[in-house]
Amino acid sequence: MSNIVGIDLGTTLSSIAVLDQIGKPEIISNQDGENITPSVVYWDDEEQIMLVGTQARLALTADPDKGVEEVKKEMGQDSAWEWDGIAHNPEQISSYILKKLIQDAALIKGPIDSAVVTVPANFANEARNATLKAGHLAGIEVSHIINEPTAAALFYATQNTISGNLLVYDLGGGTFDATVARIGKQEVECIASQGDRNLGGKDFDRIIVEWMREKYKSQHGVDLVNEDVTE
Repeated sequence: MSNIVGIDLGTTLSSIAVLDQIGKPEIISNQDGENITPSVVYWDDEEQIMLVGTQARLALTADPDKGVEEVKKEMGQDSAWEWDGIAHNPEQISSYILKKLIQDAALIKGPIDSAVVTVPANFANEARNATLKAGHLAGIEVSHIINEPTAAALFYATQNTISGNLLVYDLGGGTFDATVARIGKQEVECIASQGDRNLGGKDFDRIIVEWMREKYKSQHGVDLVNEDVTE
């Protein structure tokens, strides 16, 4: 019997979950024993290897030009990365991450062929269609796509006895999203959901680094970043 899973295909980290026997979401660990998988793909043309997840992130630290991270920001756009002489678009890169999640989860839960995938609230139709295509390329059916903060609101509402209007925000590695939901006794109504795909933790990091760079340069006359350095 196959399982239907929920997948958070994140900008920096991804995870996969399934409902247990009493209907409670349960995170499924990957082969490394981690509950979250870095959304990083690394390839080496010479060795003809591809890595996804933690191993890919470690390898990318040494060879930053041999892989992709934060591909979610490119979904629905005409970006491409070359590996083994072949261009790979964002949907294909994302499919490798999805396939890693699915294959690792199948080792524990058995065959999986259907998933609900969360996306940023402000994902345009092109980005949502690209997510559906990524699932198809990974060999699974994406039965539903749901906004990330809406998914969080639904979970919170089912786990707590509350009523009224609820604001849920999701400050992720690459996006910031928020949903306002009206919670009743037996229903959850999404009133509004919106976000910014360029206002996540990574964006904060880059702004802080640039601020520190300019501050140090103005005080000491030295630029901490040498953009002309080549190996």
